[in-house]
Amino acid sequence: MQDPFIINGIKLTILKKPEFEMVGYKKPANLGDGSIHSFIHQLTESGKMKKLSETRPAPQQIWVCLSDCQSCGLGCSGFHVCCRVCVEKTEEHDFSKFADRELFAFSIPASEWVLYETNSESATKELHKTGIYELVKEVGYKWNESIRLHFDNEHECYHNGEWIPGKIYHFLLPVVPI
Repeated sequence: MQDPFIINGIKLTILKKPEFEMVGYKKPANLGDGSIHSFIHQLTESGKMKKLSETRPAPQQIWVCLSDCQSCGLGCSGFHVCCRVCVEKTEEHDFSKFADRELFAFSIPASEWVLYETNSESATKELHKTGIYELVKEVGYKWNESIRLHFDNEHECYHNGEWIPGKIYHFLLPVVPI
């Protein structure tokens, strides 16, 4: 792990991760039409989000993973992305309370990753305005297009449309050196 970079109030840390597995729920979605928010809301209201968070005794990050629909395995057409609400599987996890095929597991190949972090709503908005893919170039990396996805926890940073003070926004993108 390299020392982090701070750009426009956003901390960028380059990490190396070996191959890992993610487990969770998935659904095709479109960008900008509310379907991602609706999917997360349905999982929360049905108790599935809580059930997923309880698969490990220690607190864990629940990620929203967006990928192109061709790489998720659903074979959907007419959607922008596959939305997966998931956790990184470890030996500490217990998924025995889930029905067969209730959850979807997928492997992520080894890669370097940039972890964006900020506790500021304005910095988060600026990050999206500047562009995730553009900002990482300032530290000598670019998106690893062979891993066509990213992870974030933006769903945890807002309540009723308002930024939750003290929450840290995380965005995780696979990268390669330029």
